[in-house]
Amino acid sequence: MPTPAVPRRILPKRARKETSYYPSESESENEAEKDEQIKPCAFDDTPKILPKKKIFPFMSLPAEIKNMIYKYALTSEYEIPLVFKVKGYRHTVTLGDPTTFQDFRRRTYREDFDGPSCYRNFPLAQILRPSFAPSIIALNHETHTQAQPILYSYNAFALEDPKALLAFCANIGPKNCAMLQEVNLKHFGKTVVRRALCYPAFAALASAVNLQFLNLDCSIRRGDPVLTARQFFRDGHNWLEAVGANEGRRDAAVDRIQLGPENFARSRYGVDSTDGNTDEQKMEKMTTIFQTELRRLLKA
Repeated sequence: MPTPAVPRRILPKRARKETSYYPSESESENEAEKDEQIKPCAFDDTPKILPKKKIFPFMSLPAEIKNMIYKYALTSEYEIPLVFKVKGYRHTVTLGDPTTFQDFRRRTYREDFDGPSCYRNFPLAQILRPSFAPSIIALNHETHTQAQPILYSYNAFALEDPKALLAFCANIGPKNCAMLQEVNLKHFGKTVVRRALCYPAFAALASAVNLQFLNLDCSIRRGDPVLTARQFFRDGHNWLEAVGANEGRRDAAVDRIQLGPENFARSRYGVDSTDGNTDEQKMEKMTTIFQTELRRLLKA
């Protein structure tokens, strides 16, 4: 006998709330009230954007006024002392520390000697608080392009030794080296290792073909102008030849070299041991001998 079919129970559908992807007016009002109730954090470090009326329009200034600002911020009436430094495993230079400069002077010269010092142009106040602000170059690309020639063309850079000179020229590049006008070398090498860096340092300086003054405020070969000329030619012939090729005259760089009185004295402390003083006529005579020997080596 067949089993009777069990009737299926049909359940009614569950009532569901209608889904809307747009907030209603009541929901938006509730959210706005919640946002108003939330208090801002006491340590809010988010940068605040100033209104345009409070921002000085520096980039809109005329070129003449901007150049005046660049010269005021990037030039110094004294030499800019630079010393070698390793920063982030990179060879670079930094502003000279007055403590370091004083210690080096004490090792080189007697404290009671009032003669020519290799750091005689370094006021301590100038080293502690330099009057120029090179950080303005990092403002933007346009300021960097406009202000960089003023920094390198209107200043005299004093390098502690050949190692600092090599790092300085390698970091600024050949384009900026060509803008240099005056470079002062305060020591020809305190040690044998640093003296060996004279050749690569002057090779890196070969791009400075517009250099007007190369002041060697140091002793190369004391008391012998001929040996001094030969030693400088051995280390700096790349720069001498580069300047000569740029000017169309082989000995063009000879007149741009200025030797300190330490090179013309036989005494260690910068004075002649025979007469007690370095005569001006003697210095002129020995400078002439130095230049003549240098021209002979350049085959001018």
